[in-house]
Amino acid sequence: MKIKKLIVSSLQEAVEEVRNLYGPDATILSTKIVKKRLIPFLPYPSRSQLEVTIGIPDTEDFPSHLKVQESVYEEINKLKESLREVVELVRRQKVESDEEIKPLESEYSLRALNLMNKLMNRGMTKDVAKAIVDASCGYDYELRKLDLKGETFESLKIGLESTIPILKSFEEDLTDFKVITLIGPTGVGKTTTVAKLAYIIKELGRRVGVITIDSYRVSAVQQLKTFTDIMELPFRKADTPQRFRECIEELSSMDVVLVDTGGRSHYDELKVKELVPFFNKLPALEVYFTISANMDERVMVEALERFSVLPVNGLIFTKMDETVYYGYILNLVYRTRIPILCFTTGQRVPKDIVMADYNYIAGLFLKVEE
Repeated sequence: MKIKKLIVSSLQEAVEEVRNLYGPDATILSTKIVKKRLIPFLPYPSRSQLEVTIGIPDTEDFPSHLKVQESVYEEINKLKESLREVVELVRRQKVESDEEIKPLESEYSLRALNLMNKLMNRGMTKDVAKAIVDASCGYDYELRKLDLKGETFESLKIGLESTIPILKSFEEDLTDFKVITLIGPTGVGKTTTVAKLAYIIKELGRRVGVITIDSYRVSAVQQLKTFTDIMELPFRKADTPQRFRECIEELSSMDVVLVDTGGRSHYDELKVKELVPFFNKLPALEVYFTISANMDERVMVEALERFSVLPVNGLIFTKMDETVYYGYILNLVYRTRIPILCFTTGQRVPKDIVMADYNYIAGLFLKVEE
């Protein structure tokens, strides 16, 4: 309850004032006669008035208000706990990274160690980073340590060229008839990548045809047909291995036939094996495993293992614009020795595609600093 005081001339005036100012729920608690000076700085003359003490009931729902406050404090505490966990994780990773680098201080120059640290901060494992930096270095007799062969960017390029395979001759190898198919999990961007590759190959002066064997997603088929219509390329749809062979025959006058496959969960072994009858013993076949760069490295490895029911000629990494942990993709390439064909960096067709290039790869790790 809130307490207020009023100075009035009479009790009747007090009742009216209380009702008008504070409503019917207000209560007069007490009254007393007080003397009020008519002239403030003189004790006389004075006039008797009524001082009224009023009680005003609280209208706020304190239990409900308190409950809301407690809920807010609980959320704040949860947020603080989450932030502490993130800070601790970052601190632990930094300590682990520093601990991994420290034993190498006697072996490498400061420049080489800095480069190794940059690679590892982007998700590259120590053994892969060390292999790349080793290839980037020569022995400095003054320092008595391994040091980068030149500027950081050029040295990293040298290291990548020695350790990370890419398909340099893709364009030159398009002289003979090829069937190029993209396989991979659901949602990695195979359909738009097929359209981008079709545009690149057409711009090189080669005749291109496109086939889809995606019998699951009507929208993807329509999307690819729209792309091929815009580029004025022949388009076929095949939902059985027999029809697929017929489509290959129909497009045999092309230099390259690009094949889009429906996405399949790599955990569904039967669905993955459905691809085998389409491509088994198909001549001039090249298979490119397409995977999203923002996936966890372990998921990439599992998916590649499951899709290896077909011989994989190269790797395509999509959604490069959705990650900064580029080390994951190089870990996969280094260990499998499967070369990279290209990267995609967005959804735009025919843009947002980069054919594998050591300048581009080196820039992924050094573009923030240089």
